[in-house]
Amino acid sequence: MQPKESKIKNLLRAHGLDGAIVSSPENFHYVTGFGGHQHTVSRQPGFTLAVMRADDQAPTHITTMDFEAATFRIKAEGLGFVIDPYDTWVGLKTWGEIADGAIVPDKEKMESSNDKLVQFVKACDLADKRIGVEMDYLTVPYYQMLQEKFPEAEFVNISDLFVYARSVKTAEEIQMFRDLCRIADHGFTEVSKMVKIGITEQDMVNCFREDVIKSGFCVPSAWSMFSTGPSGSRLTIPGNGIVKDGDVVKFDAGVNAEFDFYTTDTSRAWVIGNADPALLKLKDRLYEGQRRMIAAAKPGLPINELYHVAYDYVKEMFPCYRRGHQGHSISMGPATAEAPYINAATTRPLEAGMVLAMEVPCYIDGVNGFNIEDMVLITEDGCEVLTPNTPHYL
Repeated sequence: MQPKESKIKNLLRAHGLDGAIVSSPENFHYVTGFGGHQHTVSRQPGFTLAVMRADDQAPTHITTMDFEAATFRIKAEGLGFVIDPYDTWVGLKTWGEIADGAIVPDKEKMESSNDKLVQFVKACDLADKRIGVEMDYLTVPYYQMLQEKFPEAEFVNISDLFVYARSVKTAEEIQMFRDLCRIADHGFTEVSKMVKIGITEQDMVNCFREDVIKSGFCVPSAWSMFSTGPSGSRLTIPGNGIVKDGDVVKFDAGVNAEFDFYTTDTSRAWVIGNADPALLKLKDRLYEGQRRMIAAAKPGLPINELYHVAYDYVKEMFPCYRRGHQGHSISMGPATAEAPYINAATTRPLEAGMVLAMEVPCYIDGVNGFNIEDMVLITEDGCEVLTPNTPHYL
């Protein structure tokens, strides 16, 4: 992926910030275009980080463990980043040291990630400036360390700034979502072909997982839920449920681009066999509400108006209906849902390039659950459903 460094720098300047310390794996990837292995696996602040000035002419400084530095230099070739690794327990050696039996004295002092951070902040002239940090990600001890090392700096939370930046996708990101959604959609369609009375929740999730893995491009989201009957009314991963006559079979699932972090979120609810007519009536209303929302979506439409398109339509027939939002933006994991949410409070207008999971759920405690959800791209003059093939009705 191409770095979004300039996009973030523009937002830093717009918010009166002099620079930022980028700490989370997903936002490091967003800024640089690539991710760190150990950083992603551990999710610990400091394994990899970037220090950037808001000035477009100032290079962004990156540190990572010495064991990964060569990989970073390959990934960052030609991008203008300054890569300066810290010392770790790995004990990386040169071939000359091994082949020639060289005696190498131990360093008097191992340089840590925090040491590099101090060097970078000083090199970027940020020690007494307004610095953006991701308060939604940082641990309390790490933030206290920042305050101790830079007592004259003013730290400002920029977690929401990244979420805002990620809400409108670049052309490259849109292609990523097209690819991910195509694979997820194919896996869901395969599940739709095998669902019948007697099939288990594990049968469904195994079908989906195997089909997605065949793509070689992404992996099934670990949280993916395939349920039947009462298990669809609660938050749970697949268990020992067996599809019965009259059940509602529901899935709420996605795929992940692994170290590229991008993720998807899609749902279907299928009424099986001789179900209570009330369930069929509810399913139709939820589906029609979602279709109306998709038909209404276009640039300039306030998001709260989009919410009411679906919410009011379902509530008109089912006065008991309650739902805080009818979907959400989606970009990079580990979270699947992020702002803007399609709710009654969000007045931000839709913009071309937004990718939204538009959903109209309804859960009946102890009985079953419905969710009707598609990934939708806002285009210049309307919208495009990115998960069009999986049927809403069997």
